[in-house]
Amino acid sequence: MLGDTNVRVSVLLTLLFLLACGTGPRADTVPSATAAPAAGAVETVQQMSPAATSGQPTATAAPAFTPTPVNLSPTTVAAESASEDAASSRLALEAFDFLEIFTREVSPRESTTEEERAAAEFLRQRFEALGYDVRLQPFEVETERARVSLAGEDESIPGFRLSRSPYGEASGLLVDVGGAFVEDIPGEGIAGKIALIERGSIPFEEKIARVTAAGAVGAIVYNNAAGPFRGTLATDGSIPAVSVPRAAGESLLARISQGSVRATVSVAYVLADSANVVAERPGSDPDGGLVILGGHYDTVPGVPGANDNGSGIATLVTIASEVGDRSYPFTLRFIGFGAEETGLYGSRFHVELLSEDDLDGILAMFNFDALGSGRAAGVLGDPALVQSALDVAAASGVDVEEHRSLGAGWSSDHAPFDNAGVPVLFFLSDDFSRIHTQEDRMEFVQPELLGDAAAMAIGL
Repeated sequence: MLGDTNVRVSVLLTLLFLLACGTGPRADTVPSATAAPAAGAVETVQQMSPAATSGQPTATAAPAFTPTPVNLSPTTVAAESASEDAASSRLALEAFDFLEIFTREVSPRESTTEEERAAAEFLRQRFEALGYDVRLQPFEVETERARVSLAGEDESIPGFRLSRSPYGEASGLLVDVGGAFVEDIPGEGIAGKIALIERGSIPFEEKIARVTAAGAVGAIVYNNAAGPFRGTLATDGSIPAVSVPRAAGESLLARISQGSVRATVSVAYVLADSANVVAERPGSDPDGGLVILGGHYDTVPGVPGANDNGSGIATLVTIASEVGDRSYPFTLRFIGFGAEETGLYGSRFHVELLSEDDLDGILAMFNFDALGSGRAAGVLGDPALVQSALDVAAASGVDVEEHRSLGAGWSSDHAPFDNAGVPVLFFLSDDFSRIHTQEDRMEFVQPELLGDAAAMAIGL
């Protein structure tokens, strides 16, 4: 077992050195201009997932590494570049083909729901078909669950609790109060009713306070744009209040126009089930260590999740397919993490089950998340691994961007491994503007970014 971080990094740097000398596959990137990432705000959707810990990897000292120059003839270089261009393009097509099927068959994939369980089974069967030893790693999640249900109907509408509104349940006739302006409230009040409110123009605090004063026992705020959203009140509320996507709000309005509708708003903490999908292939050396490649497969409620994180899962499966018949001294472990969107639960659970010896034996953890939209493939993580990846990319003509952090309060599934002392490398891109919205669709995913990330990971 390699218990010292510097030793583990040194081993990986040696492999990277071989790649830099032309003994491994390379990939070329065709940069694509995209919108800059949208800034997070109280009434906007959140980017990535709220982190249980800081998403910025801890700096790890590493031995100096200087590749020995290798002189290759122009003919050799041209032939290798053409071959590697073709490999990257092929990987991009394979990943995109899988992503189309995955998004069509199992989206949305809301955390800790039947949707997520269907996606886990889909991945289990795919990894088994590739010849891996596969197991589901179940775990329980204590999670916040916000729902709107209608009398006489089995299906409920998922939503988000407006932060600072109380937990609990309220039932009553549903009443449309527009944007909850003064003139929108009926003169007789809305005592004992559930207020259906359109988002926009005035703060949530004002909307909820006004319907509460008019006697409402619960509130549903539907979006004024496509997709779900999260919001917060300025002060503690006194009635349960949830947000839902615009499509759900329009459906409720249509029902009200046809007659009386009785609704229940529920916000509670519940114990729910999720699972990691773990696929493994042993290495040729029993003491060769372990490389983990992972990404989450769940989504926030009601969204396709093509980029977040269908792109990461598609890249993961493509890598597993490509290296399935190759021999490595170390064991390969591919993990589809569950319940990432509710707080990195799947990756945290996996790390918590590992002993110190297990952790010492992990050479590296590669994480793939929201990497399908942006200017170029990006990397973030252990400083030595990032620098080596950048050096290899530069030597191979690959356009790769280094990311310093995700910003305070945001992270992904590499964080629990990083906090446990495992060297991590996070593959991502820089356009998060559509994640957690209904615009996170296939047409905004750039296949070449998936191919570039897959080619780099295979090379590493």
